[in-house]
Amino acid sequence: MRRFGAVCLYGMFAWVLLGGMGVYLAVSVYDAPWEIVVMSRCVGFVPLAVGYYCGRRGTPTTVHGVTLMSAWVAATSGFLIGLEGAYFGGVYSPYGVGACFCLVGVATMQRNMRVAWPAFLITAFAYDAGLVASPAHVLSHMTRVDWFGLGISLVLFVGLMVFCGLLSHFAWTVRMQLFESRNIGRYKLQKRLGRGGMGEVWRAFHQTLGRDVAVKILRPEKIDDDAVARFEREVRATTALTHPNTVRVFDYGMTEDGLWYYAMELLEGVSFAQLVKQSGAQNAPRTVHLVSQASRALGEAHRAGIVHRDVKPDNLIICQAGGEHDFVKVIDFGIARSLGDENVTRIGEVAGTPSYMAPEVASSMGFDARADVYSLGAVLYYLLTGSPPFVAEDPALLLAAHRNEPVVPPSLRAPAPVDADLEAIVLKCLAKKDKDRYADGAELAEALATTVAFGAPRSFTTDVIPVANVDPADVTATDKRR
Repeated sequence: MRRFGAVCLYGMFAWVLLGGMGVYLAVSVYDAPWEIVVMSRCVGFVPLAVGYYCGRRGTPTTVHGVTLMSAWVAATSGFLIGLEGAYFGGVYSPYGVGACFCLVGVATMQRNMRVAWPAFLITAFAYDAGLVASPAHVLSHMTRVDWFGLGISLVLFVGLMVFCGLLSHFAWTVRMQLFESRNIGRYKLQKRLGRGGMGEVWRAFHQTLGRDVAVKILRPEKIDDDAVARFEREVRATTALTHPNTVRVFDYGMTEDGLWYYAMELLEGVSFAQLVKQSGAQNAPRTVHLVSQASRALGEAHRAGIVHRDVKPDNLIICQAGGEHDFVKVIDFGIARSLGDENVTRIGEVAGTPSYMAPEVASSMGFDARADVYSLGAVLYYLLTGSPPFVAEDPALLLAAHRNEPVVPPSLRAPAPVDADLEAIVLKCLAKKDKDRYADGAELAEALATTVAFGAPRSFTTDVIPVANVDPADVTATDKRR
């Protein structure tokens, strides 16, 4: 669909440009009504624009939907070209060349001929159908020579249809063979789940163990010393952690052709961000249950001297484990830092997501585990109210708000009541000075365990947690500057 969208974009420019040429020919050469050309071009621009828009969005995603979309766009264009061609030479109009481009456009989609042939067939007959249907081309006025010319035109279009169809099928076959031959070590790549600034995450199959995993691959064009160092740091940070609420890494290495990769468990669930988007703000018991798990997982990282630095709703995944609902996994240690790393306190470096960034991080100052505690407080606030503590389109305004503006208590913005003890925890996490917050994730988890909401019956339904392939570790930092 993306390829077809690009074809439709070029088609829109050509459609308008050649329409102007058609108006000139109608007035100066063929003495035909130029209004017909203008009307045809206006009508024909619509399916091309729709095709471009759908191509940009990558929809439809089903095979039959793609076939119908391409058939509608290409056949409509060919039919309208035929309507115009009837006024500019009839059966022998040079407009027939334009209809050939419609078949070429369909061929760019590279599909199995078995499912693509209806689109090719409809497009092949569209031009001649437009010729015959035009008021300027009445069947009773066609001579024997005209009928012969129309037959030749049909034969030529059918021949071009077969050629374009076979070319499309061949390209599709080669592409499928290349896809099926993609292997990373012992992992057979099946489907790309996501792509970020540094890498790609694929659903893969471990051929020895017979299980599905997620494989993160460092993009070849990003391979340099800094990228490899960050990639290795992410692996080390994740493999050093054993908490059940932290995503597990199984394998790590480099292929013979120089691709760095690591394999981790394949998570199926939704992120905190998707949960709130689908069902709105959450009740206090469920919020405490979810964030407590993330706090304990990060508490282990903090004890190991690792700061996540990008705690946010997109990096906290809700899944099912061992029949237990609302099981949280912390993902994406891509910009994590060890407290012993000299780069942690480098002045002028800002990395993370502005909506959940601690004031000391926003100020490019030194930080420790309490920066993650601030981000967890912002996540608590987000789950309770449905929005982050501060909202602004400009990242610079967000950073300034974290540094200077007071936080509106969540009880004033939450649709459901928020207990005073829970609100006090949220506000303590969001304190401007790091010394006023909890020391680490473990201390925050202990505080949450003392609230009224902890252990209280939590209402949730499984229909707000649809099973989906989640990109398990490829969320790129929103704001990185030096």
